[in-house]
Amino acid sequence: MFEMIVVLYNMTFSESSTIKSLNKLLTSNNFPEIKRVWLFDNSQHANEPENLDERFLYYHSSKNVGLAQAYNYALKQRGEETEWLVTLDQDTTLTNEYLVELITASHNLPQTVAAIAPIIKDNEQQISPVRSDTLRPLHTELPKKGQTYSQDIMVINSAAALRTSFLNEIGGYNVEFHLDYLDHWLSWRIFTEKKQIKILLHELQHQLSVLDYVNQMNFSRYQAIIQAEKCYYSLYDKQLFSQYRRQLLLRGCKQLLTGKFNYGKMTFKFLFSGGNNGNKGTKAN
Repeated sequence: MFEMIVVLYNMTFSESSTIKSLNKLLTSNNFPEIKRVWLFDNSQHANEPENLDERFLYYHSSKNVGLAQAYNYALKQRGEETEWLVTLDQDTTLTNEYLVELITASHNLPQTVAAIAPIIKDNEQQISPVRSDTLRPLHTELPKKGQTYSQDIMVINSAAALRTSFLNEIGGYNVEFHLDYLDHWLSWRIFTEKKQIKILLHELQHQLSVLDYVNQMNFSRYQAIIQAEKCYYSLYDKQLFSQYRRQLLLRGCKQLLTGKFNYGKMTFKFLFSGGNNGNKGTKAN
């Protein structure tokens, strides 16, 4: 059985392509294998949904707790019969073909498979899965659909189904990653536990807001991302840490040369700070 969680932020349920597409599918085709859909709202003000399938349950957080805590909430609230938790962003368009393939694939998978994920594209660009053994994943050969991987790929959170028994074994989602790099950490953790990720044949469309974050991101958003990536490469995927430091050096130089002085100073701050961006927090999970 499946449960799902859609995390909202500054968007109403009626504006979310994920909720609109999922509600249409559940209403028209039922999908009895999907028992509950949590709407976890991180927005400042609550907005109780109306006219949705009865399986939708709404929860409003009084503050923006990010993704990891929201996912852990759904994991804690799940029913005993729930084998899979599907995590969803607010701007992924779901299809009937995806749900049918996801449910069908789950029936015959060995316990070594901890996650099932579709191909995700932003227009024509495949953004998930990508290689995780490089810092330039969109410039290398991309993982293929219909394959099962035991190493070196990353799948984004949205539309990924995680085996709840595996999530319990690792203590849930790592709250050290408020938003960014949570998907990198989870994919990395799956492989460090000698588990696998199954990639479906089906493709979904998703709007990825950080596809060109170095050039288009506002300063506070950039600071949050660089903090998460420094944490990930310094504490977890350490084999890429030296390459990551070289990338920071080149990025910072480019930012200074192009007049983005605040960005460049921030990049060099993280480059020369120790460990987890200079913070003294402990390593989780």
